[in-house]
Amino acid sequence: MAERSNIQFVDVDEAQQARGLRMAIMGGIPSPWSEAAKGIFDVKEISYLAVRFAARDEKVRTWTKSHNAPVVLFDDESPRTGWAEILALAERLGGRVSLVPDDGETRVRLFGLAHELLGEGGILWSARLILVHSGLTTNGQSGFPPRAAAYLGGKYGYAPERVASARERVLRGLRLLSEALGASRRRGDDYLLGGLSALDIYVAAALALFVPLSPAVCPMIPAMRPAFESIDPVVRAAVSPELLGHRDFMYERHLTLPISL
Repeated sequence: MAERSNIQFVDVDEAQQARGLRMAIMGGIPSPWSEAAKGIFDVKEISYLAVRFAARDEKVRTWTKSHNAPVVLFDDESPRTGWAEILALAERLGGRVSLVPDDGETRVRLFGLAHELLGEGGILWSARLILVHSGLTTNGQSGFPPRAAAYLGGKYGYAPERVASARERVLRGLRLLSEALGASRRRGDDYLLGGLSALDIYVAAALALFVPLSPAVCPMIPAMRPAFESIDPVVRAAVSPELLGHRDFMYERHLTLPISL
């Protein structure tokens, strides 16, 4: 398993006074968006300072000018919060390897599939609404704990009538990723787009929301682990063994274990 990490955790005051690459990330849980951002810079072997984001921490919110994580800051440039702009910065900074294909058609494929996975209304966004719904309708017996579910539901537009379409979006999206992986395997490739790209990192990070890694390598907040392990069984069944195998391959070959939360 990969063991290299370029992350250094600091408090918000140290991060605010520093220059270079800094990041506010979700602490205590393997948020796919935060883990994807960390993975991009780790694979590139670009060092960075990290602050654990807390929704009620006013100092972090003032520094990042955001109510969410991840937020990536570089020198005096404006904070970056979107996955695509974080990737663009990472590519500009260089590092050990490029994670965006040179070929135009393949590059468009990367950004299209990544948006399907990470974008508003996409696979992960929709899966989060399913976990919110489960938490609110079962009093936390499955899905997010009720307090977290209420907070996230208000923040991301939860309504009971949206759950069916969210589930269908997740199922379609997971099928699309499985088909993309199957096509790459038939070509004899190890990675989704032929060579290693950001999409491989995004998929590996995303699957934590459906099938989390073990506590030994992903020591998340204990109260939150049941939420990550209780996704709708129909959705869980749509995560193919091949996708899980690719996740394991990425952590074994490129990403850092245990995960620093």
